[in-house]
Amino acid sequence: MRSLLTALTGCILLILACSVVAEPAAEGEWWIMQLADETFRIERVADPESRRQGLMGRRLAPDEGMLFDFPAGTVPAIWMRNMQISLDLVYIDERGQITNIFAAVPPCRNMPCDIYQADRPLRFVLELPAGTAARLGLTVGHQLPMDELRALPVPSA
Repeated sequence: MRSLLTALTGCILLILACSVVAEPAAEGEWWIMQLADETFRIERVADPESRRQGLMGRRLAPDEGMLFDFPAGTVPAIWMRNMQISLDLVYIDERGQITNIFAAVPPCRNMPCDIYQADRPLRFVLELPAGTAARLGLTVGHQLPMDELRALPVPSA
């Protein structure tokens, strides 16, 4: 009986160990998004501090991205200060439609840094590893499958 209990305890611990997922240190919500025929883990950042921190000092796996969710009326402006990797910046309106893509934007090593700004208020900016937008065939006007994300309350600040 004792060996059966020991074996069951070992199995339960093994199952628990396999189901724990290590998340990055930065706070955020993780979502699964299908882009073209590839699945991505997307970290949504919607509060001012998380948006300010963004991916500074971090790296992305090839199948990861960060989605900035902005308050209504925001004209997103992104810079690459303290970044470790080049990124594709995909600007998305409240309907989930791509309005602009800044491809393979390099990190900024010295001030002043270039600013990559939308030409109008937008709700989202999706940061992906450099080259991803072209590889997936993402273009201006492309509709992204993000109905669940769009249904979330718009951030207030």
